[in-house]
Amino acid sequence: MLAQRLFDVLVKIWYSYVGKFTLRVNMTTRTYQKGASRPPYGETAGTRLITALEGSGSDPFTTPQAVREGERLGLTSTHVSRLLNLLATASWITRIKKGVYAINDPVTRTPKAHPFAIGAALVTPSAISHWSALQHWGLTEQIPTTITLSSPKRSSPPSGESSSGGGRPAWTVGGLHYEIVAVTRARFFGITEVWANERNQVPILDRERALLDAFHHFHVFGSLSTAMEILEAHLTDIDLDRLARYAVQLRVAAVVKRVGWVLERLDVATSVLEPLRTYPAKEESPLDPGRPARGRHNTSWHVIENLGND
Repeated sequence: MLAQRLFDVLVKIWYSYVGKFTLRVNMTTRTYQKGASRPPYGETAGTRLITALEGSGSDPFTTPQAVREGERLGLTSTHVSRLLNLLATASWITRIKKGVYAINDPVTRTPKAHPFAIGAALVTPSAISHWSALQHWGLTEQIPTTITLSSPKRSSPPSGESSSGGGRPAWTVGGLHYEIVAVTRARFFGITEVWANERNQVPILDRERALLDAFHHFHVFGSLSTAMEILEAHLTDIDLDRLARYAVQLRVAAVVKRVGWVLERLDVATSVLEPLRTYPAKEESPLDPGRPARGRHNTSWHVIENLGND
């Protein structure tokens, strides 16, 4: 009896000295320490779920995918949902958007998945585009501060999200900004699949389709000089027939004529120029819409050569 009392006293002294205790409830082990903002995660079911998801190649993953893997482990959908909340709170996973998650690196607590894969998970269908695609293909050395995707599905970031470098609304995941540019279904073409890393295969606009946007989306690229410089520097890397075909497929007369005007000055083959030259245009348009529409009127290409005007 005396020995038991002495043991109890020693235990109380020990916990008083250490200042923490361990509580195990429902297969969950959490360590609480005075002053800690939140307990570290220690539920074995959650770590088993993460291991199963990684083993299946699901990263990023959706709640239904997690439920399917959980069922193989003998977990109910309710239990899986609770585990996802706990794992996100403990920074074992990152919530990309409602029902979509990425597995975090255990050291950095940031997503293991390639940023392109994170972006593709934000909206489906979508494809890496604009500066991000051009940089991937080696057509620019500029490192984009925002990862840009194109999608025929309109998607807006949650209220309160920060803006991209261009001041446009952008998603923020893992400290990175993602901008979704809306395009019509008819203009969502020229897409291929690439391996962004050893884990993630992602959809991306091919070289020619990505470059075509530089002739079209001046709200992203600023001016026509971007497209002109890229095309001149990488003329042998671009499939010019495909670029011309894509321009016609886009069905924007001003873009068709800009592409033709630039290609003609680079002395490309007449066969490349012909479908661009014969594309119907009802009126003349400035080569660079961001500049005053003053300059020589080129009736052959139906453009106003305003690149030299301020």
